[in-house]
Amino acid sequence: MNSQIHPGLALRNHRHLAGFTLVELIVTMIVVGILAVVVLPRFDLLKGFDEIGYRDKVKATLEFARKSAVAMRRQVRVSIAGSGLTVAVQQQTPEGDGASNWSALNLPGSSTNTFVAPAGVTLAPAAATVIFDALGRPDNANSLVFAVSGGAGTITVEAETGYVH
Repeated sequence: MNSQIHPGLALRNHRHLAGFTLVELIVTMIVVGILAVVVLPRFDLLKGFDEIGYRDKVKATLEFARKSAVAMRRQVRVSIAGSGLTVAVQQQTPEGDGASNWSALNLPGSSTNTFVAPAGVTLAPAAATVIFDALGRPDNANSLVFAVSGGAGTITVEAETGYVH
């Protein structure tokens, strides 16, 4: 057996293992470019960002109101009017004489009890009030469903338990 390798064969094998050819790189870039033009607009990453953020904030506020009612053993009211949402706590305990004075219940991380929807974002129904009792149950006999504009989804407050999802 001859232990020498033909010089042309060794060079050809070395070229094949060295990497991509220019033609292969250009074809790959063209395919990636076509996919980017066709697929990326369908993702629309920024669409609905404000709506989803507002939905999450409303949901968190309802959960906060429910948990605060249980923790303080008082009624907590969430009022939705137009594009704003306000949270208040009842100062008189449920075992008291029935007189109720409502005062602001500041939201976590905020010095206010109110927040407003971003421009162009709406919540339906536009006017509603949910009062959670000391056991965290809403005062409504039926479950409440709030829909956020832009297809961001809905928020449901269960009638019996007050569970927010």
